[in-house]
Amino acid sequence: MARRTISVEIIDVQGVRVKVTRKTVKNMYLRVKPPDGRVEVTAPARASYDVVARFVASRRQWIDKAQEKVAAARARQEEAGRRAAGQDADHDHTGTADAAGTHADQPVAMLDQPWSEERKREAKAILNGWLPSLLAYWAPIIGRRPTNISLRRMSTRWGSCTPATGRIRLNLELAYLPPQYLEYVLVHELTHLWEHGHGVRFQRSMDRFMPQWRRLRRELNRIP
Repeated sequence: MARRTISVEIIDVQGVRVKVTRKTVKNMYLRVKPPDGRVEVTAPARASYDVVARFVASRRQWIDKAQEKVAAARARQEEAGRRAAGQDADHDHTGTADAAGTHADQPVAMLDQPWSEERKREAKAILNGWLPSLLAYWAPIIGRRPTNISLRRMSTRWGSCTPATGRIRLNLELAYLPPQYLEYVLVHELTHLWEHGHGVRFQRSMDRFMPQWRRLRRELNRIP
């Protein structure tokens, strides 16, 4: 039987960022999740910060080892992606909403890469390996879950969304970049399900959800 979620919050325990989900459960459970080794705890509804923090601190050695394993697996996956990708694309992740209410990045020039059916399948497999854990982490924090995520070759955009339908589209090229950029684009589009433009409210939401989003955007713009 699914347990009802009471609350979700992010806490810091000895420098470890922990997502705490309080549910109608009796025991606490700790997980280290790919692709980036994020730490998640499921705790009883009445568990205090101190109780959760002690629980996490007591398992710090196990967390460190688990994160090392996740990092090694990600490094192997990224290396495979670099071998398959060749050159990366240059882009600018800013955007507008069109008349149909679809948010999309402004068109920019991207390096043309050959896309065989095999490469498309590989990219989709990589992205589908990352997206479930990213969605499980971010959807409760942002408060919106997309109705559908489609993965496609996009010649000028990293992502787009249609707030009215909750549909998000992601560029297959993201499979061949470090996963923090996929995470940034996903959070960007999820936030657009709340805030359709790039005004002050959107920026404040992004600051709250992902304080480093501007740095990630700058890094994306510098990809050669």
